[in-house]
Amino acid sequence: MVIEDRIVDTNRFFLLNIHHFVRYLFGWQILPMLAIFSLSFVLLPFSTLMYAFLNLIVMMMVYKLAFDVLVDTARGSMSSKLRQNYLVTNGVAVKVLVVALLIELALIIIDKKGYGDEYKLYFTIFATFITPAIFMSLALTNSLTVALNPINIFKIIKTTFTSYIFFVVFWMLTIQLHEVVINPLLFEELPVFINGMVSLFVEYGLLILNFQIMGYIIFQKREAFNLEGMGFDKVVHDVVINQVVTNPIYERIKNLLADDEPQQALSMIVELQTNGENSSEIDDLYKQAMQKKLYSPSNEDIAHKIHQRLKNGETKKAFDQFLNHLDCGKKYLETAPEDIALLVNYALQSRKTTYISGLVKDFHVKYPNHPDIVSNYFLYAKLLYNDRSTRKQSQEVLQDLIKKYPHDKRMSEITSWFKGIKLISNNNEK
Repeated sequence: MVIEDRIVDTNRFFLLNIHHFVRYLFGWQILPMLAIFSLSFVLLPFSTLMYAFLNLIVMMMVYKLAFDVLVDTARGSMSSKLRQNYLVTNGVAVKVLVVALLIELALIIIDKKGYGDEYKLYFTIFATFITPAIFMSLALTNSLTVALNPINIFKIIKTTFTSYIFFVVFWMLTIQLHEVVINPLLFEELPVFINGMVSLFVEYGLLILNFQIMGYIIFQKREAFNLEGMGFDKVVHDVVINQVVTNPIYERIKNLLADDEPQQALSMIVELQTNGENSSEIDDLYKQAMQKKLYSPSNEDIAHKIHQRLKNGETKKAFDQFLNHLDCGKKYLETAPEDIALLVNYALQSRKTTYISGLVKDFHVKYPNHPDIVSNYFLYAKLLYNDRSTRKQSQEVLQDLIKKYPHDKRMSEITSWFKGIKLISNNNEK
């Protein structure tokens, strides 16, 4: 169900597209949510404590929405159709709170040390300047540690420098506009309670607006941020984006089918049909879901899908499909030997190391001349050494590598590591 189709020139400076961002706020999905969030103000006269508690929950929901908007815009979507993003968890608001508390803690320390108001002002300006970069990094990685890393903050600011400078100024101006101009005017001209709700609506709207602009700035520099490596779809045309709004439930069903989850897709389709939905598109989706449900893919089919996802940079989805395949009691037969190294590295990063031994098993037999042999088995030897019961087996693997691949580029590292664990083993025997 296409509702609108607009063209947005994404090569333009963000201020020149501000009318698109404002229109976004009045879309069918964002506007009702902002209105509902703003209704929390009606509890203020009944209980200040209840209002404070509800306002905290609402702010967490607003920030979750804002980060979803940021990531969705970074994907290249300029429509008012908003997708839930796996990069943004519900705990992102807590991480924003931690950032705010760290800034407050730093100000308290500056005050306790007696540095004076001048230094507090300098730090406030500095914190205000880097906060958007922290939010951008947090949206893309969902990691507070990564977001607070000075190297990552510097990279984001350097990559988007001109737009970033103007955005920080714009961000501060919107805050001042709300606090100095809009708020006093609202509380003077509008009736009690209505003024507070309108004030919250404007505050939340400006927050969403600023987060969308942050996503837009990231999208303009998407090659530098390697968005495809994070699982984002590749956007070929960087001049325009078609602003198309479709049925969000249909999009959810399509995503489930793309992720090989036909049963969940069927449940949604049947519920829609029970409620009277009988469009041709829902009939087509039903046929696709039934075909996927009845289809039993072979090991080769699954391996090919995993290979394609790894090739597209969708490592998490590839690894999850690999796990689902194993859970069904089937064996994984990789399409290409390079797939093993990618899955092994992800297993290590996600601390699912129990799968590494199965992945590297017989790798040297299947691919006798492959350059990944040594690196794969070296990693395997390290994992074996972490378990006291398999340390002897770890030494055997290392000895075999040293004997068979003396000219490998990693051999000096492997030899040093082997001598180290051999020395520790001899000392323990004494």
